[in-house]
Amino acid sequence: MIPYDQAQSLIHKKEKRYYVLALIFSIAVYLALFVTIIFIAIIPILILLPLFAQAIMLATIRTNGVRITPRQFPEVFEIAQEQCAKMGFATVPDIYIMESSGVLNAFASRFFGRNMVVLYSDLCEILQTGGEKELAFIISHELAHIKRNHLTKQLLIIPALWFPFIGEAYSRACEYTCDRMAAHFTDDAESAMNGLTILAIGKTLYKRVDREQYLMQSSYEKGFFVWLAEKLSTHPPLPKRIHAIQQFAGIPTEIVFKSTRFGAIIAVIAVLVLAGSIGIGVTFSKSIDTFISSAVADTPTDEELLGAASESDLQRVQSLLAAGVDPNATDEEGWTALMWASQLNETAIGAALIDAGADLDMAEMSYEETALTVALYNSSLEMVALLLEEGANPDLQDSEGWTPLMTAASNGDVEATRLLLEAGANPMKVDEMGYTAEDYALENGFEDIALMLQQGNQI
Repeated sequence: MIPYDQAQSLIHKKEKRYYVLALIFSIAVYLALFVTIIFIAIIPILILLPLFAQAIMLATIRTNGVRITPRQFPEVFEIAQEQCAKMGFATVPDIYIMESSGVLNAFASRFFGRNMVVLYSDLCEILQTGGEKELAFIISHELAHIKRNHLTKQLLIIPALWFPFIGEAYSRACEYTCDRMAAHFTDDAESAMNGLTILAIGKTLYKRVDREQYLMQSSYEKGFFVWLAEKLSTHPPLPKRIHAIQQFAGIPTEIVFKSTRFGAIIAVIAVLVLAGSIGIGVTFSKSIDTFISSAVADTPTDEELLGAASESDLQRVQSLLAAGVDPNATDEEGWTALMWASQLNETAIGAALIDAGADLDMAEMSYEETALTVALYNSSLEMVALLLEEGANPDLQDSEGWTPLMTAASNGDVEATRLLLEAGANPMKVDEMGYTAEDYALENGFEDIALMLQQGNQI
């Protein structure tokens, strides 16, 4: 057994928090159902229906899958036995291998009080190419679910598991915990990351994956549907899990996964669902009234301005601004028309929006991007020059201390770096990690930019 303090450090910081939230939500649902006698019958259904479906599935596995024993796939049994000893199991849980039509996965479950681990056959084939350590990580991950009693706890929060966001948030935190525990008990962070990469691309191609490029690719993905896809999933994106292992193991990396600020939506939605039946009539009537009024009035809308900017329609943008549409209106992802103009390098549209009062330093919520950083990411040099001439802040830092100059330096954009320096950007600004734009330039091999930053505004 590992010391208590060390064991606690393996638990992801959000697991307990989300479990308490899910438990409170589930209790509230159960109490609400008890209020009406008609709905008392729903509670047994909520509990028994998923248990019955799970029992049928596991019974099918037990009658068709191949159970791992000292005689049946002894190499797999030896790995499981070794990891069970490290993790403090008195006995090795029942482990089965089943055919999966090419799917790479594994899961832990319980069958009438007996713990059980199921490995898909294609996953076990990594043993044929020297993947013993990767398989040890995957098995340890599933054993960690059993060790943390995740399977039993889920029975207490069934309503939260059926409700979008809350149950998934707890499940994702559990996955991070199990990744940590598996990496700790296998004592091999590299194999842990390889094991997760196998789940992403397969048991053969994983050896050819440039992991840093894979993580960087994922870190650049943003937007509402990207956020929603993650929040509705029971598992975190594989690149984020790999990155979490890197951080847990203290492996240096320049990759940053910026967190969004939509977390409060989970609590808000939960409250709305519980109280929604009270105000649904009023809300519905107001929605109909707003829809009819909008249709009759036929007035220009914010969406039209954003659409016109994204389509590079200068005349429509000018017409909408003249009609009084807000130049700082945002879409569902927090983007303004000026950000669209910056991405497309449309200086004429950008100038029209700025003349109408567009906020030069307004940032969207997900990644805190401004029109200037959007222009830098997309090498829209004319828009970079326009924004700086009009007074965009060249030293504006996001919550992690990242500046526009760091973006230009990291991207190797000499001309954008020059424009920022001429606009007064301070090359000595540091982010929360203590790095300057020069550090990022050197890290990415852009020595000419590093020299320019050393000399500052003299270039």
